[in-house]
Amino acid sequence: MTAPPEIQKASILSRMFKRKNMDDIIATSENAEHKLKRTLGAFDLVIFGVGAMIGAGIFVLTGSAAAGSAGHLAAGPALTLSFVLTGLVCAFCALAYAEFAAMVPVSGSAYTYTFSTLGQMAAWVIGWALVLEYAVGNMAVAVGWTGHVQQFLNQTFGIQMPAALTSNTIDIAFEASKIDHNMLLSATPLNLLGHPFYLLVYSAFNVPAFLITAAVTVLLFIGVQESARTAAVMVFLKTAVVLLFIGVGGYFIFGQFMHMPFHQTALHQNWFAHGWKTFAPNGMKGIITGASTIFFAYIGFDAVSTAAEETKNPQKDIPIGIIGSLAICTLLYIAVSAIITGIVPLAHIDKEAAVAATMSYVGFGWASFLIDIGAIAGLTSVLLVLQMGGVRIFYAISRDNLLPSVLAKVHPKFQTPYVCTVIVGAFVALFAAMLPITLLAEMCNIGTLGAFIVVSLGVVILRYTDPERPRPFKCPGGIFLPLRGVAGCAYIATGLPAVTWALFWGWFALGMVIYFFYGLPNSAKADARLAQRQLEVPTLSTMSSIEQESVTLEPVP
Repeated sequence: MTAPPEIQKASILSRMFKRKNMDDIIATSENAEHKLKRTLGAFDLVIFGVGAMIGAGIFVLTGSAAAGSAGHLAAGPALTLSFVLTGLVCAFCALAYAEFAAMVPVSGSAYTYTFSTLGQMAAWVIGWALVLEYAVGNMAVAVGWTGHVQQFLNQTFGIQMPAALTSNTIDIAFEASKIDHNMLLSATPLNLLGHPFYLLVYSAFNVPAFLITAAVTVLLFIGVQESARTAAVMVFLKTAVVLLFIGVGGYFIFGQFMHMPFHQTALHQNWFAHGWKTFAPNGMKGIITGASTIFFAYIGFDAVSTAAEETKNPQKDIPIGIIGSLAICTLLYIAVSAIITGIVPLAHIDKEAAVAATMSYVGFGWASFLIDIGAIAGLTSVLLVLQMGGVRIFYAISRDNLLPSVLAKVHPKFQTPYVCTVIVGAFVALFAAMLPITLLAEMCNIGTLGAFIVVSLGVVILRYTDPERPRPFKCPGGIFLPLRGVAGCAYIATGLPAVTWALFWGWFALGMVIYFFYGLPNSAKADARLAQRQLEVPTLSTMSSIEQESVTLEPVP
């Protein structure tokens, strides 16, 4: 037998825009060969979301977003508004994610949702962006983890780790005055989209970042439930530390009202003298730049949706996990950024470890010590969740034959996608030891913004193309909120620097080469093989009456 003519003669264009039926997506996920173990509940998913969002956003990027860095405007105390803006935009997108995840409770997140609404090529594009989001985001967190470990060892035990073992191999400088000419670098500035920059190369390799990523990979290889338990312990620890910071910082600012006149309080002396007196030093442009920088902190609820296929009751638990974790983290982010900028002048904010340094600034060394411990635990849990999300995206893409099907293999004992886990872990560990955190975070942001836009558009499209499909959770307000999410993400993306956009388009071009030379032809061959197998399986309509009777009378075991 041969495959049907429509399979043989399908044009390239028709394959590029081929959409997957949602029922087929769910059926594929239940295939015994690729089936994942359902062990997670709503509480686990909230823990995963909080685990991903409370980490680099608070402990690493808050300081640089508030005080500004090379090529980036300072948001100042108005960083609180950056978090409000970003949280609001993410809330619109989170509702869209929740609607999709409840309808299609499988691995793949935005990739899977896009395949069902916009077709194969769009799904590949967004899947490729998600790979950028999770893998590159994890690299950034691993670099931040090294910085906090280094600070903790130095302040607690007086141990100074060698720079050659804790620094990254490659860095970027936007100003010639920032360059140490003892380093190997390009003699003249490079140019991307009209913006000059220098490429710096160190004789260094970030060993701690490499090792922690390897350890997380081993944990994910063993099993998702074990990973969830580990994440829960670390999430409780870092959440307690963040609440401690809010409590101590809040008392420093407000608590003295009971003991002295207003003009002598920390609220007056700090906020109005040198902190909040200049609330938005760079106006709305600084607020948008701050929002585009700290957007990295909000990818946690996206990670919740990637675990849908391993959730016991995804129709109910996924929306709780997504919306619950987003609400908790947004409130904590606003409080923390308000306290940092309220206590420490912008010129003195630590751009690498702002939370712990704020406690040191006011003389609370014991609090700084506890916060360093919480930051290390917090960043470890972020590594765990982001690594899991990236692996599940790779797994979903390979299951659709757009990447080699060997990546979709599930371990017979642990029931985890072990091939994907090892490959993604090795990739992240290597580049986490080589690339700078600022560049990594911005690359992650642009991938995240693209994913959020496509998911929100997908909800709108599906409301018209499949209005009768049951929606266990439905985004309120019709298509109004998803469209607001699209507009908000596009607006925040304008705050990203030109170099980030240039690198993103380079990543996009690489993805399209892989798609057209491997993914598209390989998926067409897989479709033809499937059609061939279906033709070779006898059905009741093609059987003789005796064969039909034998099938009908066959006893049920």
